[in-house]
Amino acid sequence: MNYLIYLAYGSADIRNEAFYSILSYDQVTPTRADTQILIYTDDATPFQEVLGHRPDVQYPAVESEQWQAWLGAVNKVYLLKIGVLEHAAAHYPGNMFFLDTDTIWRKDPRPLFEQVEAGTFYMHQNEGKLISGNTLSRKVYKHLRGHGWPSGGHTMRVTPETELFNSGVLAFRSDKAYLLREVMALAEQLYATYNKHMMEQLAWSLRFAVEGPIADVPDYLWHYWNLKDARPVISQVVAKYGKQSQLLGQLDKLNLPMIHQQELAYRNLPSWQRTLRKLVGQRWKMPQLEV
Repeated sequence: MNYLIYLAYGSADIRNEAFYSILSYDQVTPTRADTQILIYTDDATPFQEVLGHRPDVQYPAVESEQWQAWLGAVNKVYLLKIGVLEHAAAHYPGNMFFLDTDTIWRKDPRPLFEQVEAGTFYMHQNEGKLISGNTLSRKVYKHLRGHGWPSGGHTMRVTPETELFNSGVLAFRSDKAYLLREVMALAEQLYATYNKHMMEQLAWSLRFAVEGPIADVPDYLWHYWNLKDARPVISQVVAKYGKQSQLLGQLDKLNLPMIHQQELAYRNLPSWQRTLRKLVGQRWKMPQLEV
C-alpha cells in the first residue's frame, strides 16, 4: 500500500496549506485503491468540511498526550515529524511519502511510489554540496568538518562531498523505520555541535546517504518553504471559498510557484548584490495578493 502523509498540527494556517496541497494532488492523480492519504492532525473537522468524507483519506487517532510526547520537552517540530513517521510505519506498513504542507503537486507521484517500493530514498531537493553552497551551508561545513558522530554503527562526518537535501519530502519503505531513531539521535548531536536550524535536514541527508544515493523530486511538486508571509492570504482564500468547488482555482490564482522562484532568485544573489538592492530600495518584497 502507498501512503501520502501530511502533518497538520496546531496552526490553522498549516491546515490551510494542507488543503491546497491535497487538492493539487487530486488534480494530478486519479483515485487509486492502492494509495491512501494519512492526515495527522489535532483537528480533523476542518479537513472533512473541505475535503468531504473520503474513503481514501484517513485521520489516525492521536491523543493529546501523545502529541506532547512526540514534541518532547524542547518542542522541536522535527521530533514531531519523527513521531508521526514511526506511528505511520507501525500502523500503516508500506511505501511512505511524507511531505510538508507548503507544497503544490505538479505530477502524479505513482512512479515515485514504485521507486520507493524498490528501495529508493527520496527527499525534496538536492541543495548541493555544503562546501560550495550558500553562506549558511559554507559556515556549517567549516564548523562541522573534522567532527564525527556515531549513528547506527557508522560514524557520520561532513566531507567536501557531503550534499544537503531539503527535508520537505521524506519517502522510504516502512521497513526502514528503524532509521528514524538514528536520525533523531544524529540531529541532537549536530545541534549540540552547531545550533543551526538546518541540522535536521543535514541529519536526514547524512543518514539516508549511508543507505545509498538519495533521489529528489523537484519536478513533481513545488515546495514554497520561503513564503511564510503567504499564509494569511491562503487562509483568507480558504475562509472565503473553503466549501466551494472553486477553492483550488482561487488558490492557484495566487501564483505561489512563481513568487517562490522570484524570492529564491533574490535570496541566492551574492550578499553584496542583496545589500546594494536594499540600499537603493530594491529589496525583494512579497507582492500584494488579492483574494
